[in-house]
Amino acid sequence: MPARMSTRLLPCLLALLCACSRPTLRPGATGELWVDGEAVGGDGTRARPLRSLAEALNRPGPLLVHLASGRYEGPVRLPEGIRLQGNGPSTILAVTGSGASVVEARGDTALEALVVDGGGWGLDARGPVRVQAVTFRGQAQGAIRLGAGPLEGRDLRFEVGAGRQAQVAVGVLVEAAAGDTPTPSLILRDSTFVGPYARAVRARGGATVRLEGVSFQGPGMALSQEGGVAVVERARASGGAGTAFSTVEGTLTLVDVRVHGHEYGVTANRARLSVRGFTSEHAGRAGLGLTATNGLLEDVVVKDAGSYGALQFTASDLEVRRFRLEGSREYGVVALLGRLRLRDGVITDVSTEDGIAGDGLHLRQVEAHVDTVTVERAKGSCVLATQRAHAVLRNARLSGCGLAALAVDTKATLESRNVDVRDTSGSVLLAIEEGQLLVEDLTAKNATGELVSTDCEGPTRVHLRHVDASNKQGLQSLCVQLDSSPRAPQP
Repeated sequence: MPARMSTRLLPCLLALLCACSRPTLRPGATGELWVDGEAVGGDGTRARPLRSLAEALNRPGPLLVHLASGRYEGPVRLPEGIRLQGNGPSTILAVTGSGASVVEARGDTALEALVVDGGGWGLDARGPVRVQAVTFRGQAQGAIRLGAGPLEGRDLRFEVGAGRQAQVAVGVLVEAAAGDTPTPSLILRDSTFVGPYARAVRARGGATVRLEGVSFQGPGMALSQEGGVAVVERARASGGAGTAFSTVEGTLTLVDVRVHGHEYGVTANRARLSVRGFTSEHAGRAGLGLTATNGLLEDVVVKDAGSYGALQFTASDLEVRRFRLEGSREYGVVALLGRLRLRDGVITDVSTEDGIAGDGLHLRQVEAHVDTVTVERAKGSCVLATQRAHAVLRNARLSGCGLAALAVDTKATLESRNVDVRDTSGSVLLAIEEGQLLVEDLTAKNATGELVSTDCEGPTRVHLRHVDASNKQGLQSLCVQLDSSPRAPQP
């Protein structure tokens, strides 16, 4: 009988010994901790949260730390593998004063659903870092500084802070420190900058930036890029005094971008630029001001630009397709040096402030090819080539030109073919100061000025072939040559 009893007890004793040998589960061993600054202090479970955020961050990770509503004083240092999740705008991480950063993140970390308030920097990061549904406000130096690795942000809001009068230098700074790797890269989606940041996003040191669905309301500059690569899609900028999007020695792509106000919509210097859908309204100087820049611009609209022209190009190699320029002061397009190709565009209502000048196309010392362009109501010349420019114009419709429809001067050459001129109060053709004007297949109707106006100075020449115009004034000038040979039969 005792032997049988001991046999029955053996499995029970073994089970009890195994249970006692198992380690006790620590709070947070499942990868989650709860913190509530108003709690009396517990073990970190949902029912008994920790009172101290610092205590939670000292636990070994990786951890998801749930942070209850309340204000938590920093600085907060996020170790590798920590994801800090707040309870929305009522969860606030803060630093009093403008010296320390509110949050320092080193390595694979995340912030979600909270407010970062005050401090010198809101977040000082070396990625990979993920930030979602976070508001940054009231920082003295900037909201985010990214020194290495990737940072991805979504649904972020950047606010200068109530009562701050002076500009804050930057919203997000993406800049590699000397010798740091990997190169910093920023992806920012569906986010908003509000208030007088000098630069909302600044990228330096070969950084990579991608902005999608970002709104800039008040920053002097939306993006300042110095080297590196930047892509901006579905962005809106308004209320700033400087250039909205600026690149120096970088590669910049803009897709579906709109700018209201600002001194310039876009500036580029020694850069590569790609545009697919861009609108600028009420720019103080120009919609786009590009220097020593290469690129392709498509679907560009500029309305009511300032006296530097809707499109201002200097020493660049550019192609512009499908553009509309309305209500510019001084120039529709002004190009100096370099090469330019324009196709499928409309330029309307160009006038200086005094209403006596304003050129639709103003081409100086540049090699230009223009095809399928309409220019209407330019107070000066609809098309002007000057200062040794060489321009080729095809399939143009010009109307309401104040000074001249086609003008050439100062040793420039303008070749045109298939041009229709209507309702011009000035001359249809103007050639002075050793300019060369070659015109084939010209129709001129309702022109009240001369057909040809020229000074016949030196090598100034006007060559005409196949001209249909009721007004023949100026054809007898000595430097005007009219080719009356019939048109070749069409194949």
